Parts: sequence; C-alpha cells; structure tokens
Amino acid sequence: IAEPEINLPELPATSFPELPPRPSLQQAALCSYMLRASTHRLIVWYNARLTAAPYSTKAVGTGVTYTFSDLTAQTIEAEPRAVGERVERALKFGAVGGLWVGPLLTRWFNFMERMLPGASLRPLAIKLFVDQTVQGPLMIGSMFCWCALANGASLPAIRAKLDEELFSTWCASVWVWAPVQVLQQAVVPLQYRVAVSNLVSYFWDTYLSLQMMPAPAEAGAPVDPFPRQAATAAAPGAQPLLRRRSSTFLRDEPPTPSEAKLVKRRSILGPAEHK
Repeated sequence: IAEPEINLPELPATSFPELPPRPSLQQAALCSYMLRASTHRLIVWYNARLTAAPYSTKAVGTGVTYTFSDLTAQTIEAEPRAVGERVERALKFGAVGGLWVGPLLTRWFNFMERMLPGASLRPLAIKLFVDQTVQGPLMIGSMFCWCALANGASLPAIRAKLDEELFSTWCASVWVWAPVQVLQQAVVPLQYRVAVSNLVSYFWDTYLSLQMMPAPAEAGAPVDPFPRQAATAAAPGAQPLLRRRSSTFLRDEPPTPSEAKLVKRRSILGPAEHK
C-alpha cells in the first residue's frame, strides 16, 4: 500500500538581526585606559584650580550642585511650569549655594582645622559636636532666609517658615551629615572636603529645595502667614486657620501658640478676641 504524499506549506524565512560583535580585550583595555586618563586629568585640573583660586573654585562647584539639585526637585514635584520658570528657580537656588553656602563652608572647615587639628578621637568628637550644633542650624536657617527673600517673601512669612520647619529640617540634617562629617574629619584631606560635601549635598540639597523653594503658584505672590479671619472663618468662636507655604502646595492649619499670640497682639482677629 503506497503512503499518501503530504505537502506541507513552506514557512517564511525568518531573519534575525545580527548581533554587534563583542568588544575585544584590546578595546576594553583601551576604554579603561582612556577613562583613567580622563579622571587623572580632571583631578590634576581641579587641584590646580584649588591652588590658584580655592574659594571661587569651591563656590562654583557648590553653585552647580545646588542648581542641579533644584532641577531634580522640580522633576520630583512634577508641577507644570514653563522652562523659564524652571531655570529661574534653579538659578536662585544655585546662587544661594554658590554665593553663600560654598564660601561659608570653606571658611568654616579652615577655621575648625586651625582650632582643632588632628584626626584623633577627642578633636574629632568636638568638631562633630560643634559642626552639628552651631554650623548646622545657622546654615539651614540662613538658607531658609535667603531662599524666601529670593522669592519675595515678607519678614513675617520668613519667621513663620523658620518656626514651622527649621527644627525638623535640622534634625534630619544630623542623621545625614553626622556620619559624613566623621568620615571627612578623619579621612578626607582639607582641600577636598567641600567637594565631598557637594557630592553628598546633591541628594541632601534636593530635599532642601523641596522644603525651601516655593511651588510655582506661590512664586509670584508671597502668602501672608497671618490672613484676616474673614478669609478663613467657618463658625463663630472657631479657631482661625492660617494658610501655610509648603514645598508643593498650600495648606490651612491652626496657628501655633506663638502665631496665635502674634495674631492677637496685632488685633487682626478683631476686638472680640481680646476679651
């Protein structure tokens, strides 16, 4: 018995893209050499700039770090805004870093090294304590002030901002910067400490930008931290709410005791509240 013939359809030929050839050992070694040579040239150039102009070099590095940190913060906020507004806000924050933080940190590290030289346990512990309890609050508080002034905030608004967020921001900074400062004082040479601070500062300053720089809706018109009762009154005898500035939005909250005293002292709530 003859078997029947089975005609199978021809399958289309499948063409696979050719994979790029793997780099040879010589090519990998050449890339590694070029990377090391570029890094070496960058370090040599940076050391030359530190010798020729230490303050301006560290200030420029800090300003660039702060600018990119604010751009990162704006990306996290995901707020719709024009390119000009993004650039303006980033340059404001970068100016605070380049004109204030960078020079101040340079002088501070030089001063601490002169007063407490060495990397043994005793001077290291003293420098850490002074750095976190003196330099930290002053630096963060001054940054809050400069950022608020750059965005047109009034002095009462700046004071309310400091009362609300300075202590919590300083506590967060201790957790971040205390280990970094221990490593810096013990291992990192003096001339590189601002550069190492800028490396860690990129992430820290992104957080600070979220705390200190206003959302686009707030940038043009500073918010009065003590609005009249007519703006937020809900019921007779109810405690007025104060509109606060946040990193990304406005929120209404009851006043703190110090704010309530200031409101009462200024007679903003009317004579009935003084009885």
